[in-house]
Amino acid sequence: MKRERSVRSSEKLSHITAVASREITTHGFDNLAVSDIADAAGVSVGGIYRYITTKTDLLVMVCKGIYDGVREELGEIVASEGLLDEKLAAAIDAYLRACEGQRQQIAMVYREYRRLPGDAQRFFMQREQAIADVFADLLRAGAKSGVFRPADATVLAMDIVFLGHLPSFKHWALGGVVTDDELRREQVAIFMDRVRTDQ
Repeated sequence: MKRERSVRSSEKLSHITAVASREITTHGFDNLAVSDIADAAGVSVGGIYRYITTKTDLLVMVCKGIYDGVREELGEIVASEGLLDEKLAAAIDAYLRACEGQRQQIAMVYREYRRLPGDAQRFFMQREQAIADVFADLLRAGAKSGVFRPADATVLAMDIVFLGHLPSFKHWALGGVVTDDELRREQVAIFMDRVRTDQ
């Protein structure tokens, strides 16, 4: 019985977070009251306050969910069998796919970032840095083994992170021109051409 309540509570929290993400993305954080999100989620205001202390906590919940599972997926790719260049290409592809599903949320974080409390800003930065570190480690290993050209792995890793964010701001320029799959393949190909040696 206790476990059932815990599962229901977790499901309700996920629902509230998804609704908050949609509402904040659509209307902007300043234009919403907690009651607006409660109405949209179909719960009472008191039901929302079971999970938050302040309205800002809703924004924190949305931001914390953006990179859920991405670092773990990249870790699995790195740990798998395969050549370094194949792993890097697969990791970039996986990251870009994850960003495709979070475009509105990524744009929202850029817009609302200054409203996040300091600990939430640090959490988001650390999560993003952990993703960049996976790419940097692959790039360093590839450069050491001669598969990749020597380069600043930190800068290149952040370039990959930015690649994932770009469609959040410029999707309007690409809609109808290329599909998400075509764009992702092109981004991976351009990056891999940049780092591979001519062997």
